[in-house]
Amino acid sequence: MTRNPSEGSPVIYRIDGRKIKSPSDFYREIGSAVNGRGGYFGRNLDALADCLRGGFGTPDKRPYEFEWQHSALSQRYLTESLHGKPSLFDAIQDVFNDAGVQLRLT
Repeated sequence: MTRNPSEGSPVIYRIDGRKIKSPSDFYREIGSAVNGRGGYFGRNLDALADCLRGGFGTPDKRPYEFEWQHSALSQRYLTESLHGKPSLFDAIQDVFNDAGVQLRLT
C-alpha cells in the first residue's frame, strides 16, 4: 500500500499478480494489500463488493484505488469460465467497476 502525503491523493493498494494462481490466492493477496498479512477483504465476489463499499480497511474520507501488478501472470489462472459465466478475472473487474473503485492492471 502507498499512502500519498496529500489528503486529496488516493491511497493505492498494490496486488502482486505473481502470487495469484487460484481464487483463494487472489482473496488472500487483496486482503494482505489492504489489511496486512492475513488480512480480510472478502472471500468471494459478493464479499469483495461489500468490502469495496467501505468499512473493511479502506479509508472512509479519502479516495483509494488498486493496482494489480503483473496482472497478466495471474490472469491465466483466473480465466476459466464456468457454465457460460464470465471468468473470475473478468468478474473481479466488473465488481470493481460496479463499486466505482479504480483497478489498474499493470
